[in-house]
Amino acid sequence: MNNDKIIKIVQSLVSIRDLDALMENTLMLLRDLVICDAGSIFIYNSEDDSLVFKYIQNDSIDVSYKEFSIPLDEKSIASYSGLMKEVVHVEDVYYIDTNKPYKFNVDFDKMSGYRTKSVLSIPLLNINKDLIGVLQLINRKVEKVKLTSSNVDDVIIPFSAEDISILYSLSGIVAVALENSILYGDIERMWDGFITASIQAIEARDPVTRGHTDRVTKITMKIAEEMDKDDVSFPDFKMTPDDVTLLRYSCLLHDFGKIGVREYVLNKPKKLFPDKLEAIKYKFLYAMCVAKSTSEDAYNKLVSYYESVLKANEPTVLDSDIGNDLKECANYAFKGINGEEIKLLEDAEYSCLSVKRGTLTEEERKEIESHVYHTYDYLNKIPWTQKLKDVPKIACMHHEKIDGTGYPFGLKGEEIHIYGRIMAVADIFDALTAKDRPYKKAVSVDVALKIIQEEAENNKLDKDIVRFFIDKQIYNHI
Repeated sequence: MNNDKIIKIVQSLVSIRDLDALMENTLMLLRDLVICDAGSIFIYNSEDDSLVFKYIQNDSIDVSYKEFSIPLDEKSIASYSGLMKEVVHVEDVYYIDTNKPYKFNVDFDKMSGYRTKSVLSIPLLNINKDLIGVLQLINRKVEKVKLTSSNVDDVIIPFSAEDISILYSLSGIVAVALENSILYGDIERMWDGFITASIQAIEARDPVTRGHTDRVTKITMKIAEEMDKDDVSFPDFKMTPDDVTLLRYSCLLHDFGKIGVREYVLNKPKKLFPDKLEAIKYKFLYAMCVAKSTSEDAYNKLVSYYESVLKANEPTVLDSDIGNDLKECANYAFKGINGEEIKLLEDAEYSCLSVKRGTLTEEERKEIESHVYHTYDYLNKIPWTQKLKDVPKIACMHHEKIDGTGYPFGLKGEEIHIYGRIMAVADIFDALTAKDRPYKKAVSVDVALKIIQEEAENNKLDKDIVRFFIDKQIYNHI
């Protein structure tokens, strides 16, 4: 038996993590090792004590099948092998000893015209002798030829003692590789579940931007996917499956740090909180009462001021006339019941209402911006694998600018990971076009593209990525 083939099998078992790729490749190599026409691998399902018929190969006929399960019992060759945890070798399945509890189901042969003859079933057991699956090889051949109805008896032979010994020895390694691959898949699903739950927790605190994370992830992944395909525009940009996972996790967690921002700041729909606006309302009412008894003009002026306060409280661009009214309000004072001086607008209230755009004061804006610091800090506490160790760093780069004026680290140019540069484009595009923001109107795609192009020209966004995003019209394919 060819030692090189055995080495190749072992190498594939330790190098492939994807379950489907691992099993398909392993089955192909094992069949090639002992010249088998067909074969299959069953995966053990402990939840219902069954074998899942999952992988099948056949060199002589095209096989189309749907995944199905069989109970782990004594009725079939594979299930008996798994149940008893022993190798089962049948030289001709049409002549199984009647004393054996298992039988061969001839339905497949009748339907396909195939002739199943020699079968070898080997249980796949881990180091604790727990069942992981069953390997079944079918129709050992004397040479690599396609089976026909006329050559079956001449070509098919029983499995030899050497075949069985070699395959059984390899089955232990196959079982460990299979178990590790299943475990790796379980860990990935667990991480996906954790990340999904984290996003839901964040969006529950910040319902205004619900859906933003998913949209930014889709846009970013599409840009990266197209960049990977384009050998002319980005000849050095190539992504492995691990890179794809790294970028996807970084996108999904890019706003993770919002969990460290006060909720009332995250959800601030207007410039003043309701209790503050209510307090101002009563001050105006009292001042109006005082003014009305002395001067109709003074009363009307206060009415006009109050209307300006209500307009200024909205999350729109502050009109200059309203800004002037606010200054006069801030300088307006009247006598209280006890003769104390009361200002229509306290300094903090005036500061909030004077915000030029949006609803946040400078202090509140800095608190919102701090979410990227929190993202980096919180994610850094997770013991990421070597392949995912850059998640914390990349996840917080979507607010960095090419010219170094961004945050949290003030990185410049290529100091910003290319995944961070891609995410920055996606994040701004979604923020501009999102229709769920109460503090601003969504802009059209054309306007959004013009804005991000200007940002690129002003050395804020990566020019090549922005140009690629626009030229390829990636925004239309998400």
